[in-house]
Amino acid sequence: MKVKDIINKANDDLIIGLSYLMDKSKSYLYLNSHEELTSDIEEKILSIEEDLNNGIPLQYALGYWEFLNISLIVDKRALIPRFETEIIVDYIIKSDFKKDKILDIGAGSGAISLSLSKNLPQSQVLGVDISDEALSLCNENKNNLNLTNVNFIKSDLFDNISDKFDIIVSNPPYINEKDYLALDKKLYHEPKLALYGGKDGLYFYKKIIDQANDYLNDQGHLIFEIGYDQKDPINELLVKSDFKNIINLKDFNGFDRFIIAQKG
Repeated sequence: MKVKDIINKANDDLIIGLSYLMDKSKSYLYLNSHEELTSDIEEKILSIEEDLNNGIPLQYALGYWEFLNISLIVDKRALIPRFETEIIVDYIIKSDFKKDKILDIGAGSGAISLSLSKNLPQSQVLGVDISDEALSLCNENKNNLNLTNVNFIKSDLFDNISDKFDIIVSNPPYINEKDYLALDKKLYHEPKLALYGGKDGLYFYKKIIDQANDYLNDQGHLIFEIGYDQKDPINELLVKSDFKNIINLKDFNGFDRFIIAQKG
C-alpha cells in the first residue's frame, strides 16, 4: 500500500492519522504520495480506518494526541483535549500572573495540568477530578512525561482541597441539555460526565464561582473555558461574587471561549 491509497480515500481524519503514524506533515504526504507504507503502519492505518467507519473519534483510534508541546495518551477514560484549550494554557504560561501554585479543576486527561507543569517548572500544579478513570489516565500521562511538579487527586470540585492557589483554571462540562441531545454522534464516545453541564450548562461554573474566593490567594485569578453562548451569564456570576478585572477572550474561530477574572 502507498501513501496515495490513503489520500485517495478523501477522508481527512484518515490522512491526519497517517501523518501522525508517519510523523510527517500532511504536505509531506501529498508531495510523497508514491511512498510505500511499512507493514506496521499499513496495519495500524487500516485499523484506524475501521474505527473511524464505526464512528470512533480519530484521537481514540490513534490512542494518543498532541497538546501544545506534549504528547498525551487519550482514550475513553477522559475527554479528548481540544486545540482551542491550548490558547488559554499558552495565555497562562506567558502571563505575568503570580503562578507559584495552580489548581486545575476537572483534569480529564491531564492536558492543562501537565502542559502547565512542563512549561512552568517552578510552579506546583494540582489537578483534580471526580472520575477514577480520568485520574488513572492523568497519572499515566504524568509518568510518561516524567513530570514531578504536578499531582492529581480525587475531588468533587473543592471537596478535598485545603490549600489556596494563585490560579484556579477549569474547563468544566458546559454543554446544556438541549445541545447535548443534538451532539454529533462521535461525541457520545466521550464521557458524558466530561461534557454535560446541567440543564443550562452552567452548573459547574456556579459551583466553582461560589467557592473560588475561599481557595484563591489575594489577587489570584480564576480562569474558565466556556461555551460559545455563556460569556454574559458567567460574567454576571463573577461580578456578583466580587471578581474584578474580567477579561473575555475569543478562540481562533471568533467564538467567546475564555474568561479570566481576578479575586476582588
